[in-house]
Amino acid sequence: MSAVRRKISLILFIVVVLASGWIGVWVDSKLPDQPAENSLGMGLWLILPIITMLILRLVNRDWKDIGIRPNVKGNLKWYGVAIAIYPVMTVIIVGLALLFHSASFSSVELNSILPLIGVSIAGNFIKNIFEEFAWRGYLTPKLIELKLNDWMLYLVSGLVWALWHAAYYMVFLPDSYFETTSRMGFLIIGCVLMVAWSIMYVEIYRLTKSVWPCVLMHALEDGVPTLLVSVAGVITLTKTGELWLSPTTGIITTILFVLFGLWLRSIRIKKEQQINAGVLNDYNAGSI
Repeated sequence: MSAVRRKISLILFIVVVLASGWIGVWVDSKLPDQPAENSLGMGLWLILPIITMLILRLVNRDWKDIGIRPNVKGNLKWYGVAIAIYPVMTVIIVGLALLFHSASFSSVELNSILPLIGVSIAGNFIKNIFEEFAWRGYLTPKLIELKLNDWMLYLVSGLVWALWHAAYYMVFLPDSYFETTSRMGFLIIGCVLMVAWSIMYVEIYRLTKSVWPCVLMHALEDGVPTLLVSVAGVITLTKTGELWLSPTTGIITTILFVLFGLWLRSIRIKKEQQINAGVLNDYNAGSI
């Protein structure tokens, strides 16, 4: 496939992705009285990116970097990291918030919240297959093909991921989600967060050459901190706590995720340098 065709395909993918939510909004406007947060328009918003990815790969006969193989061999530690990062970070950050009297727990019994977390993780695992095979199964490898530097790669992939949520934040979510932050404010925060998070998602994909660790990581994000803070309200934060020590949007939390992503990047670069050095040594040995 020519470089021009690759660029056109990528641009087409990004255009459809950014339009998908608003297509869903238009569909819902023509079909009133649908269930809240479970409308046909929301369904279209969720599946259009992966459908576009599959069509482009089919038309271009381009399946080499889709990342569908689990590649578990040699990557078990990265699967463990992907599963652990959000729960561990949640424990650390909430512990700090409690220490500084910036958080409290609602009266929910452990034996009732654990099944809720399990169900949420399972449901979000399925949902995030659609997301991650679009972002890490197509967008990321195609940006890598363009030989973007790492910082542009994180920025572009993070912004596309975030702006795909625009219709979700601006229209689909009910007003109850925006008691302390406006819809536009939520979108701006989402852009910052997803650019920051994209570092670790991109690097986990690059380390494993598989999308599945990213699916797991995303499912744990939705099923642990987001559930406990934003959905179930098990953890309540003060205004200061929410700004600095929220396990989903806090400034300190975000900085720690960036540092974690950069640590993954350093490991991936070192791994690539070792591989390249090995290839060079083999070449030199063969030429003697």
